Amino acid sequence: MNENKVSFIICVNDNLFFEECVRYLNWLEVPEGIETDILEIREAHSMAEGYNEGMKSSDAKYKVYMHQDAFIVNKYFIYDILSIFREDRSIGMLGLVGTEKVPEGGVMWFGDRVPPTYELDNNWELYRYQREDGLWDVEGIDGVLMATQYDIWWREDLFDGWDFYDLSQSFEMRKRGYRVVVPVHKRFWHLHDDKPALSLWNYNNYRRKFIKEYMENQENGEYDNCIDDSIQ
Repeated sequence: MNENKVSFIICVNDNLFFEECVRYLNWLEVPEGIETDILEIREAHSMAEGYNEGMKSSDAKYKVYMHQDAFIVNKYFIYDILSIFREDRSIGMLGLVGTEKVPEGGVMWFGDRVPPTYELDNNWELYRYQREDGLWDVEGIDGVLMATQYDIWWREDLFDGWDFYDLSQSFEMRKRGYRVVVPVHKRFWHLHDDKPALSLWNYNNYRRKFIKEYMENQENGEYDNCIDDSIQ
């Protein structure tokens, strides 16, 4: 595993979005001694399947799984995530949007989200994240961007579509004792040109799977904080 490498893993089915996404990635500042690459996953049958393919194909310790229609505007993004991960090995995954408590119905956005608000000033280059700004510990993060420092298998056996893979992975991380966090930030780190879901039937199908697999188990105490012995 290359501890000085960051891989951006993106499932792609729209060249225009992907090309724009890559333009923003190529604009990011890269710390000295750090290697980066971009892995585009084509013809994936599900997000989890595509991310598993990318995970197996990359030797990078740090992986950023992101949507093709997400554009990172924090030019120091790589500096910031490396600082967060390297200073706290108990953090398994970070996102840019999340919820501290997933509601009983399993719909993330029916609960309180973090960050709650952003400043509207879009002069991104004047903004720098400071570690003393802190982190939100969350139960789940949104799949627009999910950065990891540990490899955990994405549950393609359950989530063989395009919904709830993000909450599933959040709970899989926490199940193993890793923290899932969102950096406290007042300005956007990303822009997201997203579209509404095409099929609410599929969404509800995966929502029910998520509740059965994770929410009931959480009530039974399976997500207590027991850090993996490999973390030092």
